[in-house]
Amino acid sequence: MNSDATPEPDLSRLRAGERPSHGDTAWRAEWRAAITLALLADLQPGDHALAVWLLEQEIAAGAQSSTGPMETETLYRLIAAVARFARPEDAVRIWRAAQTTPETRAGVDVEQALRAGPEATLRTLRRLSAGSGAQAEDAAAALAWIETGVAEGAASDLPAYFAWSDERFGLHVSGPT
Repeated sequence: MNSDATPEPDLSRLRAGERPSHGDTAWRAEWRAAITLALLADLQPGDHALAVWLLEQEIAAGAQSSTGPMETETLYRLIAAVARFARPEDAVRIWRAAQTTPETRAGVDVEQALRAGPEATLRTLRRLSAGSGAQAEDAAAALAWIETGVAEGAASDLPAYFAWSDERFGLHVSGPT
């Protein structure tokens, strides 16, 4: 993939399932930011797996950036993109993304994890946290984060929050997600 060109050809290849190798210059933060902007400008119903993959790459980049501050805007945008698909199991991914840096711990809104609805999200997290292992531990932590947010009023006006979030992060959807 060519990180020096416009992101559209790379986005098309990513949508087709091609992924850059770790040695590829496409892993640079600038490339990830450009691809994210292109994705959000035309988020399609089939883009869930790509949005999740990009979010996971950004979380990994944040974990590796211990030598200095991480640019978090791309991470915030990818959280909004993944949330837009309204899948309750994504609440764990969103919580993990929120844990990436001190800034994201303070700045990621719990509302993003509630896009599938508070009841469905809480029910899914309770089921996932009943298991064992790291996934269950993350689900339990995400559940506690969301329950605290809901108790503090995070679910009081979700439609208005989601409209604001879509506008704030430049999310334009091409069809139902």
